[in-house]
Amino acid sequence: MSTTIYNGFKVNCHSLDDVADLSNDLREQAAAAARLVIAKEVLQRAVRVVDQKVLARGQSYPSLTSKASDDVTTLAKAAQNCRQTLALVEQARSTARIDMPFQLTALPQMLDDLIGITSGLDIDTALNGAKSSPLRHAICSTSSDILEASRSRHRLPALDVEAELWVFREVCSAGCKYYAILHADNSDMYSALSSHPSLIPMPYWNCSDAPDNITREDWLSRGELWKRLLGQAGIPAQNCTSFQICGDYGLSLFSENGALSEPAILYYLPKADLSVEARAEYWARRQWSDRRFHVLSENTDAQPPFSLVFQIIDEAKRADVSLEKNQIAAVLPKITADSLASLPS
Repeated sequence: MSTTIYNGFKVNCHSLDDVADLSNDLREQAAAAARLVIAKEVLQRAVRVVDQKVLARGQSYPSLTSKASDDVTTLAKAAQNCRQTLALVEQARSTARIDMPFQLTALPQMLDDLIGITSGLDIDTALNGAKSSPLRHAICSTSSDILEASRSRHRLPALDVEAELWVFREVCSAGCKYYAILHADNSDMYSALSSHPSLIPMPYWNCSDAPDNITREDWLSRGELWKRLLGQAGIPAQNCTSFQICGDYGLSLFSENGALSEPAILYYLPKADLSVEARAEYWARRQWSDRRFHVLSENTDAQPPFSLVFQIIDEAKRADVSLEKNQIAAVLPKITADSLASLPS
């Protein structure tokens, strides 16, 4: 049986009380990391609202009201959920080496275009009013997405800050030793928690060669240890104590009566990369991939294969977009707290 524990650690604790103290420390670190993750996402959404309106050359977006606003909001959420699901399907398809039916190949780009259009609309709803600041628009959409994901149990990768620590105890002649597996899908969250001084990295895998910094004997011994900890069935939940470090989306970390706090979000503005250069790079490559896709679509009777869509994305990453980037950078405004929090003129 293959044993792969990339996120395994030796725990520098000598008792269950020490482990409990460690979990409390990790919860504090997780709260700080979760605030940063959520704030960055909100700020990115707010900035893209600003940028989209600037790149539209000052043309006002249509304002939708009543039934139309509800329909568009529902459509936007459905497109976002579908796009996230497609990403998971593609990951599973790639791992399993299964060909994707060509009927689905154009869906990712179509959904991206749909999300881009709907996110640029000024929607008149009871939640955000006929006019709202870019920050309020982003806060409303983020809060709504988090609440919907929590209700439906659909995963929202960009905002998923859930983290757990599975602790294993091994009794030996010298007392008890503790080991752990850390679960955190968000890279910022995992990095923050795994850097705790009481967590000493101790990964293991038997599907490839051992790393260079450990002897073969020690590597084999580590493998035997993890097999003992996981038990004969190899089911960690049957042999560990689980500590929840952070909930699914950490909405309460910013919440004031269920709404994200604008001052709390703006506190993290200096920590988010919202430079004109970074934003111009994003939009230039986005526009390049859009043009490339439309050219390929016009020159073929059938829909481009799914693999070609991802090829376009890879090509966009390597393409020379310096001209487009400079043109976009020339019109993008510098982002300030006032520009995000002010009502549109």
